[in-house]
Amino acid sequence: MVQEAVNEEIKWLEERLEAKKKELAVGGVEGPEKEMVREVIKDVSLEKTPPPTGPHGAVVAVSDDAAQKTAYALKEKEHRQIIEGLISLAFAQGLAIAVKAANHLKNPHLLDEFHDALADKYYEKLLAARKLKA
Repeated sequence: MVQEAVNEEIKWLEERLEAKKKELAVGGVEGPEKEMVREVIKDVSLEKTPPPTGPHGAVVAVSDDAAQKTAYALKEKEHRQIIEGLISLAFAQGLAIAVKAANHLKNPHLLDEFHDALADKYYEKLLAARKLKA
């Protein structure tokens, strides 16, 4: 079930990536796909685009309580452990709760590093799914 949710999020990211490519192509701008994946992840964090969290890409509200509890549990850990914990959370419970938990930490540096690390992980998964070319 967890793997199915990750696959749904990867599919959703592919769709967002294609939309981002088209958006930039209209403006005559092109860039590396890895950077576009980072932008999509940041858009999720800024809640410009909510990620799918339910079956078959359905958007489900993520409780602030669950995100706050996760953020509190992570606050006591070392910087690297926090980032790894958030990434694990994204793959275990979904992108939406991981992003909310990261936002509840109220640490812009951690949030930025989380975005970059998460984008890298999803980029690797997209490559592994043979949807992108390095």
